Amino acid sequence: MSPKKSKKEVLSDEEFLQNLGEAIRVRRQALGLSQEQVADKAGVHRTYLSDIERGTRNITVAMLNQVAMALDVELANLTRQAETAGKA
Repeated sequence: MSPKKSKKEVLSDEEFLQNLGEAIRVRRQALGLSQEQVADKAGVHRTYLSDIERGTRNITVAMLNQVAMALDVELANLTRQAETAGKA
């Protein structure tokens, strides 16, 4: 008998968006940038970026790509951080 495969834990949309926002905020702060500076680079309003960082915006992939470019980080890196946040 083959060993059972464990189910990969799947985050809820809310958890994923909160983790993604946290990853974006941590990266922004590590670069020493304000929300306004990143928002300007990404072509969005500062309050929109604030909503993203708080996990209250269901951001599109295209917009996430713009934010990633503004933060000089690969989009895959941000999503990976969001998926693995809080896991030991």
